[in-house]
Amino acid sequence: MTLFSRWRPIRRPVEPSEPVRRWLVLQQGPNPSTDYYIRPRAEATGCPTVYRHIDQDMPTVDDLQPGTRVVIVRYLNPAWAEALRRYRAQLAGIVYFMDDELLDPQAWQGLPPAYRQKLQRYCGRMHRPLAELVTEYWGSTAPLCERHTDRGMQLMAPLPLAEDAGRVPIRPVPGEPVQIFYHGTAVHIDEMRWLRPVIAEVLAACPLAHFEVIGDHEVNRLFRDLPRTRVLHPMGWVNYLSHCRAMRGHIGLAPLLPGRFNAGRSHTKLYDIERCQAMAVCADQAPYADVPVPFSKLDLRAMNAKGWVHAVVNAQAAETIFSRPPV
Repeated sequence: MTLFSRWRPIRRPVEPSEPVRRWLVLQQGPNPSTDYYIRPRAEATGCPTVYRHIDQDMPTVDDLQPGTRVVIVRYLNPAWAEALRRYRAQLAGIVYFMDDELLDPQAWQGLPPAYRQKLQRYCGRMHRPLAELVTEYWGSTAPLCERHTDRGMQLMAPLPLAEDAGRVPIRPVPGEPVQIFYHGTAVHIDEMRWLRPVIAEVLAACPLAHFEVIGDHEVNRLFRDLPRTRVLHPMGWVNYLSHCRAMRGHIGLAPLLPGRFNAGRSHTKLYDIERCQAMAVCADQAPYADVPVPFSKLDLRAMNAKGWVHAVVNAQAAETIFSRPPV
């Protein structure tokens, strides 16, 4: 049964009165935010968990049974906001989770226009419904939680995927190609521009080095003229997981430039690099500099181009990757 009713705003959320019997996760299809933060916690409770795509699945009465704990992963739309408002009294709480700064439009300055438009549609325009409905806020990093102390935001650290347990860096075979990669997204275009001359110098210095990057047409224009470089079109989360698990990577890169939006990022990029069975060369700052869990091979570097060239070139010797401690 599909829900239809006119939007009638309320002044404040109703505190949950029902015990948790099941979970309903609202998301835009399979995504890393759900897999790293929400799925492990929902499954650990032993309660049934249902996942709904907010843009493809219309809300039904069955979705919002009494005792349902709803978790909104990053985005909300009017149809689901209306359904939550209508049935909120019988729900066991409505949680809003964010792993980027999604509640402060000032932090979106400098992001790609298409991404800002998406944030405005699913976060900016949903600001009032979220404020009226959400009973609990979860954030991915301490800086995010500190910015939203007025909401009582709780810290939820990421957890590695169980399917990736036991994956360790691959030892390069002397004389064979060394695979370097950076798997950023459209919001990392500034990091990609910063990285381009670094990669150009590494490839010029190391004939065995190969580079892989993921990106759109702008990224393709940045890197397509470099030798031994492949630019992959952006892919969905499920396909990306498959790609990484089939990949024989050696050196994964995670640069990070300063900025309000980047200041809220977590260290999940390290999980992506480990999935590719590679060591990591990362920016020497949060979240990588204070990562709370051990990673097999992690080299922290200040965001200095020459230093990164030196780190990547030196890391291509097998004894460097597997023997030398980070400098």
